[in-house]
Amino acid sequence: MKRLSMLVPIAALAACAHSQKTAEASPPAAPRPAVAEAPRPAETPKSCSADAQCDPKQLCIRSQCVPITAAMEECGVTRVHFDFDRTELHPAELPKLERMARCLDADRRIHVLVEGNADERGTVEYNLALGDRRANAVEKYLENLGVAKAQLATVTYGKEMPLCTEHDEACWAENRRAALLPNGKAKAVAGLERYEKHKDAKAHQTEASSP
Repeated sequence: MKRLSMLVPIAALAACAHSQKTAEASPPAAPRPAVAEAPRPAETPKSCSADAQCDPKQLCIRSQCVPITAAMEECGVTRVHFDFDRTELHPAELPKLERMARCLDADRRIHVLVEGNADERGTVEYNLALGDRRANAVEKYLENLGVAKAQLATVTYGKEMPLCTEHDEACWAENRRAALLPNGKAKAVAGLERYEKHKDAKAHQTEASSP
């Protein structure tokens, strides 16, 4: 009887070990398949009638707010015009500068060369000074809109770089301008070099024509 009572716990231990081996041998449960997220609907561009209705880094283009990129035509070369012998900015020209300020603020890597120009009337020296004041007026306005000074450079060409060569009021009005070239520092330097070459060529012509 004593031997039988010893066999019972041994059998129980054997059964327990067998159940542990069976549990260890069982393969892990397969992971549940991931549930694919439904695609988000495309964001509808915000409608607008002016840049001011869009986010700071957007422009209102064809009545829709569009994110600004440096390659945008709207952020390209911009010209503002002046009255004869004046440096004040026309109210009608300010939206062009405000748009350019948005472009510059959206990408601080963009640099702009502001070229000041005048019509053919007056001396070379006077028109160089006039072009300089016009370029500075544009630069100051852009800075007041929050554009970093490091993004801006100015140069004056006076009457030496006309867009139009006719001798009438329509042509003079076209030449009384400040041109903004948002093509980066390299292009700004290229613009200054172009002017220096132009000055050198004019100086050689003057020397050649002197008696």
